[in-house]
Parts: sequence; C-alpha cells; structure tokens
Amino acid sequence: MKKVLIISYYWPPSGGSGVQRWLKFAKYLPKFNWKPVIYTPENPYFDLMDNSLIAEIPSEVEVVKTKIWEPYYLKDKIFGKSKNSQTSGLINNTFTVKNYFFNWIRGNFFVPDPKIFWVKKSIKFLLKYINENNIEYVVSTGPPHSMHLIALGLKKKNKNLKWIADFRDPWSKLDLLDNFHLSYFAKNKNKLLEKNVLFKANLILTVSEKWKNDFKKLGANNVKVITNGYDDSDFTNYTSKIPNEKFVIGHYGLINHLRNPKNFWKALDEICLENKDFSKKLEIHLSGNIDKNIIKEISNYSAINSKVKILGYLSHKEVIDAYTNTSLLLVLLFNSKSGLGNHPAKLFECIACKKQFFVFGPENSDTQKLLNKTKIGEYLLYSDNIVHIKEKIIKAYNNQSVNYKFSNDFSREKLTLNLADTLNKM
Repeated sequence: MKKVLIISYYWPPSGGSGVQRWLKFAKYLPKFNWKPVIYTPENPYFDLMDNSLIAEIPSEVEVVKTKIWEPYYLKDKIFGKSKNSQTSGLINNTFTVKNYFFNWIRGNFFVPDPKIFWVKKSIKFLLKYINENNIEYVVSTGPPHSMHLIALGLKKKNKNLKWIADFRDPWSKLDLLDNFHLSYFAKNKNKLLEKNVLFKANLILTVSEKWKNDFKKLGANNVKVITNGYDDSDFTNYTSKIPNEKFVIGHYGLINHLRNPKNFWKALDEICLENKDFSKKLEIHLSGNIDKNIIKEISNYSAINSKVKILGYLSHKEVIDAYTNTSLLLVLLFNSKSGLGNHPAKLFECIACKKQFFVFGPENSDTQKLLNKTKIGEYLLYSDNIVHIKEKIIKAYNNQSVNYKFSNDFSREKLTLNLADTLNKM
C-alpha cells in the first residue's frame, strides 16, 4: 500500500463532528490500496469523548502521537475549567468582561488558534518520520488551521511532498472569528497564513461548491470538492420507525447563537396553544452542546417548555439510535455567510435514515440547492415568518411517511474512492 500521512487534531476517542470526516476516509482508504498514517496529539484538549469510534479504526491504520501544550491548560489552572469551552465549538456569546477578555485573548494572541504551539515540534518530528518511512503524500485537515501550518512547514523543507489541505470550515472567511474581536493585525495575519497554505498546497479540498469558489477567489489554483457523507455501516441494523403516540422533533449536535431557529420555537409554541392533540404528542429532544441562553429562551415559551428533553452528549452510535425514534429531524446551518457553503455530515445522515427533516439556513445556500434538486427534506430560512413555518410543521405532523429515491452518491465509501483517485492522480 502507498502511505498517506494525515495530520488531524481530532481523532478517536475525540467525539463531535470534527473527527468524523477523516476517521471515515481512513476507514475506507485501505480498501483502495492506501495506508493512512494518522498524526494526532497524545493529550488533546477537548470535552467530547466517544470511545465507540475507536472500533471503527481498521488494523491497517497507523496512529502516531506526540504531546501538545495548549494555553487552555494554563487558563483552567488559574480560572478553573468552564463547562462549555470554546474547543467544543461553543463560544460563550453572553457579554461579560470575562468572556470578552478570554475571546479577545484567544483571537489576538493565538493566531490562527491555540494549537499553534504544536507546529514547530511537529514539523521537526515529522520530517524525520517522513524520511524514515518513505512518505510522499500528506493531508492536513482544519480547523484547527494550525494543522495546515504543520504541513506547510513540511512542504517548505521537502518540496517533493504532495500535499492536500482539507478545509472542513473556512479560515479567514469564517463568521465565528467575529466573536474573537480580532485586531487589524490579527485579521491580516490570518489572511497571510491562509494565503501561504492556499499557494503552497498541491490541492485544496473542501466540502461545498460555495467554499470552493471562495478559496479560488482567495488565490487557490487547484480546488476540489468532496462533500461530507454518511457511512452505510452505521445503518446496518437501523430501522426507521414512526412513533405512534408521540411527535418527536430531534436535534443532535451543536446549537449556538449562529444556529438558533428562533421563529421555529415560537411556531411550535403557537401550534401547541392552538392544537391540543399536537401539544399532547410533541416532544423536543436536544443533545450535544447547547448554548444555555437558547435553553433559557425556549423555556420562556409556556406551551413548549415542558416538552423539551435535554439529552446531554450522545455518542455517534447513540445518535444513530436516536434517529430511529424521531419523527422530524432538525439540521441547523450557520445563519451567516458561512452557512452558504455549510454541508454538515448530519445532513447526509438525515438523508440516509429516510426520515422527515427540516434544514434551517440562509437563502441560496449549497444545501438549499441540493435539497431543491433531489426533492429531499424541507429547507427553511431563519427569516421565514411564523405562519409559513407553522404550515410546514403541521404538514410534517399530518404526513410522516417519506418516499424519495435514495442515492448512494454520498456514502463514505464512495467518497473515499473519489479521494483515492485524487491521490493516485497527484
């Protein structure tokens, strides 16, 4: 097998969305004659753990680790560890002097991110490892975008390396950066580092056409899209059920200030006040990292506050199980410019589990175009009026069966074949 070095901060037992894309690629690459070598921190700083994902790592995959130091450790030692850390993707948007200070420090002192202290050490370690193991192909995946800086350093030292920089999210164009109150210097430094990566990498990989075009506008010459997807093996024992006595609306993942369907909560509350049967059957299941301000907002609606079940963090396997007994699934894109290219893995899992689902996002997004083309799912705008949203909810409530032509274009195995072909052509 040909070897490919994959530099990823997130790797099992890390949980959450950041780990899924390259875990699944690594799972299927050996089938197409590529041996993945994963380079990841020995002691990463993350909150979400999913030990069930370890079983998905095939025996052919080699995992190499070195220790990392992150400033979060120092912050926790001085101030104590907060329940919702920024490393989980949940930025505390409540204005306090303390939150503003931490966000400002994060954005202006640690560019592009707090993993920057791992870069020099990793370059030195990997240069030796690459030479000793005859590795010619390197993949870096971000965020955190410091992973790209490691690969950039390797490329500068060894110009024969063939390097793919994979962007699961944008870099300088990511709206979440606004929460870090970046100075002019920090903004420019992010842009400069990003530009170096876009120019030096042999190929830029990303998940949507919108983001592909954005990277081209920033100067990247060679950009390819391989979307996220679903893994058939996750659905081997899956059976789609329609709960008879309940109407369960489920969202399993991050909800923050950029992913909050305010009018949806209000529409549900009004329907409950108008329709006793609907009110009796409704349950709202929420799992994962949820901004406490959003929980408080929902609790202010008298008719639905008792319908909400906060499930906490669920492993990926538990999320698949939860799909089974959910009547209507929610997918929440960024309510921002970044949302125009947001193609989360959860979207494709909703397609795979053959359930009704609503996607909330901005107008003219890639996801909206996909759903319009395939006639699968219901796309709603965050700005849609409450009357329109109520009509869609009632329609879903009255007709819960789905009947659409299923496509395997987004299966993880098929997407990995595309990746393997890309590597072969480099």
